[in-house]
Amino acid sequence: MNPSAFRFTAIATLLLGSGTAIAENIIDDHIVVSGSRFEQKLKDVTGSVTVITEQDIERQLAVDLQTMFKYDSSIATTGSGAGAQTLTVRGVGGNRVVFIKDGRRTNDGYAGGGGYLVGRNYFDVAGVKQVEVAKGAASSLYGSDALGGIVVITTKDPSDYLKNNSSFVKMALGYQGQSNQVAADITAAKDLGDFAVSAVYSHRDSEEVQNYDENLPGYDAKSDALLVKFEQQLDEKRTLKYTLDYFNQTIEQVITPTVQETEEDDTSWSLALDYHSEVATAAFDKWYGQVSYSSYEQQSDQISGASTYTDYNDYRFEQNILGLKAVFNKGFNAESADHEVVYGIDIDLYDTTRPRFKTRILADGTVDFTDQKQKAFPGADTSLIGAYVQDSISFNNSAWSVIAGVRYDYYTLEAKNDELYADAQLGDITESAFSPKLGAIYQVDDNLSLYGQYVRGFKIPPHDQAYQSHGVEPFYQILPNADLDPESSDSFELGLRYASSDISVNLSAFYAAYDDFIETAVVGVEPTYIPGVNKTLYQYQNISETQISGVEAGIAMYVAENILLEANVAYVDGENKETDQPLTSISPLNGSVLLSTEQGNINWTAALRLAKSQSDVVLDTNGNKTTQGHGYGVVDLYANYEWQAWQLNVGVLNLLDKEYVPFELIAGQSQSADFSQYTQPGRNFSAKISYVF
Repeated sequence: MNPSAFRFTAIATLLLGSGTAIAENIIDDHIVVSGSRFEQKLKDVTGSVTVITEQDIERQLAVDLQTMFKYDSSIATTGSGAGAQTLTVRGVGGNRVVFIKDGRRTNDGYAGGGGYLVGRNYFDVAGVKQVEVAKGAASSLYGSDALGGIVVITTKDPSDYLKNNSSFVKMALGYQGQSNQVAADITAAKDLGDFAVSAVYSHRDSEEVQNYDENLPGYDAKSDALLVKFEQQLDEKRTLKYTLDYFNQTIEQVITPTVQETEEDDTSWSLALDYHSEVATAAFDKWYGQVSYSSYEQQSDQISGASTYTDYNDYRFEQNILGLKAVFNKGFNAESADHEVVYGIDIDLYDTTRPRFKTRILADGTVDFTDQKQKAFPGADTSLIGAYVQDSISFNNSAWSVIAGVRYDYYTLEAKNDELYADAQLGDITESAFSPKLGAIYQVDDNLSLYGQYVRGFKIPPHDQAYQSHGVEPFYQILPNADLDPESSDSFELGLRYASSDISVNLSAFYAAYDDFIETAVVGVEPTYIPGVNKTLYQYQNISETQISGVEAGIAMYVAENILLEANVAYVDGENKETDQPLTSISPLNGSVLLSTEQGNINWTAALRLAKSQSDVVLDTNGNKTTQGHGYGVVDLYANYEWQAWQLNVGVLNLLDKEYVPFELIAGQSQSADFSQYTQPGRNFSAKISYVF
């Protein structure tokens, strides 16, 4: 696509406005929980929220984060296939975005190189009811790590399947061409009177997502997921829910047999007990409590060979989380206003370890050493305790409503005893933080509203950065830093929402200032025993002040009786104020246009994804501009067919067989680098068929 054509499309889309998956907003507003931790209409939230429904996942044949958010212009993903994936929201990602699944925090991760996080974001889309992404800081309700936003994943309960039926059974088979993934899942639910049960089992067998020329080494991946829920109706106003959530994935990659091989085994499981009560008291009208225990383990067995020896490496990332939370809601009427108060407490206790072992066998078969412990960072115990209150105030005989809240968090970080780090300075970290929020909505009329908000965000120093202590002699050494301060942010957003029976428009502008970003810094250079070779000393420090601003716009409208147009566009600008350099996490101007229609029992959707090259890029060490990438336009086509109990979803992705590279994958690299490995798959096909018994 030529630049002028892209500019025309982008400008036109901006003038109209948009947002992913807002077609349903034209008829009925989405119900979300990210804004108050209780269900509320999206129009009552003072900030931007993307909502991906179960129907969106099915119709667009989504199988992971990358395919789920591909049409949201303000959300970028890195990683692919069965590998770890990260989500970047408005230029902020990684562990600076909180993931919440069914009320409990999911595991964090450690920096694994290449811009991704190891040990994070493994879950199956089978059984998912809705995914919300609240863009911008959300620490006033969710505490630490919610600098860039929160991702709230909600899975279906037995009652969602049963409705007015006593039983439910569904089977589905799917194929995804990007990774040659074959999937099968079965869902069953049963009403047992005051007790109901549901179970979702999914199996996936896939390969690595290939580049355009399909010449990457590739790997084989298999996963199994099981989600079991029990709902017990104690009485008309009280419910207990028991949840077992299990996920396992294995990945095998062989580049050269016995010389370079990798086998990964990733397992996560969670147990949770939820209690819901609508028995009103003087202190609350309803409340919700949860106790949960989650365990995550990633094991990577790697073989690396040299001329004189072969190393067998056992790398692990293990994290257990005990979570306790209680959320209360109280509504009352004052003389001049109505109040809806939410308050609660969160306790999350993390036990994190990073064991690493190496066995070396010499070329003649002699065992040099076995299960030798290796350094990465020591284990750590993290405690997060937070209490919060938020009041939604609707003034009588006024178009104004105000949302005000504040949260107090106390946290500790303590390194585990480990003989490998006996000489390291691994002091405890104890801090506290206040996170206020103030928002307002002005209801111009029944269709149009204006909103604005300020939110303070923060993130505690992560264990892998505070206690990182290893290196490669004699070349470099990473020193721990227990004096790290928490990262913080001040976020502002102004927006407009319009919704009627045939059109929905969203427009927002945002600005965020981030302080004390933690990055690596050179803290010293030491001579070594090798002439002319010095050892560089690195340390994670609070060195970066960052500013990010941008605009988002979106529209959904019926351009004819049965033709729905959805379009969105986002522009984000970010700068490291310490270096006056642009951020590599910022996506270029991009957007999407979706056109849907129904013909009989078939729903058709044509989708166009657009991205411009990135003009404002970081300089390399020689002062030269890094790559700007290239703009592109990619067309996808979907069809959905329903007949009685059958449902068929098919898709042709990259319909025109476009060779392209997303800027997010190559940001910061040299202009002369070979980007062929980052090209995305050419034309490919996906399909899913299901039957409800």
